[in-house]
Amino acid sequence: MTSENARTANASEKLDQLTSSDVYKENLEFWQRAWAPLKTPYTQMPDLPYLQDIPTCLHERHAHQVLDLGCGSGWLAIFLAREKFKVTGLDVSSQAINLAKMWAQQEQLEIEFDSGDIAKMAYPAGSFDAVVANSIFEHLTSELAQVTLDRLKQLLKPGGVFVGCFDKVGTGPGEFFELSDGTHVYTDKGRRGMMLRYFSNDELRQMFDGWTITRFDELDNGSRFVCAHT
Repeated sequence: MTSENARTANASEKLDQLTSSDVYKENLEFWQRAWAPLKTPYTQMPDLPYLQDIPTCLHERHAHQVLDLGCGSGWLAIFLAREKFKVTGLDVSSQAINLAKMWAQQEQLEIEFDSGDIAKMAYPAGSFDAVVANSIFEHLTSELAQVTLDRLKQLLKPGGVFVGCFDKVGTGPGEFFELSDGTHVYTDKGRRGMMLRYFSNDELRQMFDGWTITRFDELDNGSRFVCAHT
């Protein structure tokens, strides 16, 4: 067994323990609650310094079929579809997916939106040229983040590309307890069940062991913009 396969098998065992835990179930319930009150999509694009860099990284790898991981109400999927990419959006919140579908219909864009758990992605191997993940991995434990990234590697075609932003988080107020890997699990009323974890630069580079990192930009706000390919 290769070191990467051994790491994946070990993390998968921990992942099974996590996804069956009350902590993880409450995390999924948080995202359902967070999106439930919203009835119409918010259709303004975020002001992000790296926004135009995302399609640039995709074009450099000749990517066309893109998975938007944790798509929420679809702003990044919409942005990329406008740029003529073929996009599939995945999010655990059924209401977020409803909002994304509304927005896509308003703009007459053909985007596939799926409601599902990132930890249980069922797409066949080699389904996508690229995966984009904007501020998603911060809501995963270290084990779940590694398993997810390894699974994404399988979902990508040979030479496929990952484009993501990893935020600086975990420094604000709130009531929480910590898991053994440092993940914060919030207990205050507004964010009960939400998981939040900061990944250091060293941890991110270790996560992408076996990938070729082409960009690792540290932004002024502490976020890291990463492009890597298989």
